[in-house]
Amino acid sequence: MSTPITSIFRECHRLRRLRRDLQSEIDLGPRVQKIQQTALEKQQQLHKAAHDTITQLKLKQKADEGTLKQLETQLDKLQGRSLEVTTMREMEATRSEIAQANAKKSTLEDAILVTLNENEERTKDLPNVEQRWKDAQAEFANQQAEGKERLARLQSELKAANEALEKADASLPANVKATYASLIKSHGPEGLAGVRNKVCLSCRSTLTAQKEIELQGGHYMTCSNCGKALYPE
Repeated sequence: MSTPITSIFRECHRLRRLRRDLQSEIDLGPRVQKIQQTALEKQQQLHKAAHDTITQLKLKQKADEGTLKQLETQLDKLQGRSLEVTTMREMEATRSEIAQANAKKSTLEDAILVTLNENEERTKDLPNVEQRWKDAQAEFANQQAEGKERLARLQSELKAANEALEKADASLPANVKATYASLIKSHGPEGLAGVRNKVCLSCRSTLTAQKEIELQGGHYMTCSNCGKALYPE
């Protein structure tokens, strides 16, 4: 006994939807991979920035300490000069220079202390920085492996769906193949529509009682409203 055309339509609809959904998931893969790659690169930048910041802090500290040494040398000279001046005007000028140099020295010492503290905190946090970078790489590697496995599975399922659909399409009666092909060309998988409780699930129009009986009996028909090939869901 041959399979009712409506049963074939039901299977064709299921397989075409399945094939569409599988292909959509496959197509989504590169976009997901790009997001994962971007996340990894962000962590890499944070890792590099953490090390670069410590390097910059060390360079700043070294430069400030060099400037501090120059200021201390300048202060020694000014202190020596203050013992040699002979006029009140020279004394006031020297005292002003000493005061300015001491203010600069105090500001620089504070800056060096801030740099030392920040460098210490960042250096103390380096193990966490390294762990986050290590975790990010491990997660990315795991995502890549899972993505590769997922792609292989989806491609295998798509191949099986294509083969099953090819058989289902081939089993359609010759007198409906042209109409079927036209519907699929125009609407894709939704060229077919299920019917539930006498309602076309594509356009929501209602079938007559007679058409419902004929459809349940396996007869070929299309929806009088949307033109889709029908099958009882």
